[in-house]
Amino acid sequence: MASIRKGASTGAGLGNAFLSNIRAVDGIFQVVRAFDDDEITHVEGDVDPIRDMEIIKTELKLKDIEWVEKAMDNMKKTTRSLGSTSLADKAKKEELVRVVLVDFFLDVFGFCVLGYD
Repeated sequence: MASIRKGASTGAGLGNAFLSNIRAVDGIFQVVRAFDDDEITHVEGDVDPIRDMEIIKTELKLKDIEWVEKAMDNMKKTTRSLGSTSLADKAKKEELVRVVLVDFFLDVFGFCVLGYD
């Protein structure tokens, strides 16, 4: 896969296309460059593996936040009109609770254990 760069969550570089492809996988193995080579340019100008790992972590987190906020907004709109007796309605309300918990983990702990659709 191509590299992720600072601002990818807002469309920089391959941006949204790259982050959308990540949703299709079950896991991510992170490899960052730790060597200098004049023949190979670095998008940030210099090699700094720690910075690069932080950029990846931040961009993934920002995209998770965007997804969770959108999902919560959509679910809140649809759950307002639900009854309380139907199993399907109860399941939708429980799903909203799970998404709110994911939002909490992102906000408080800075990570997400999100399974994308």
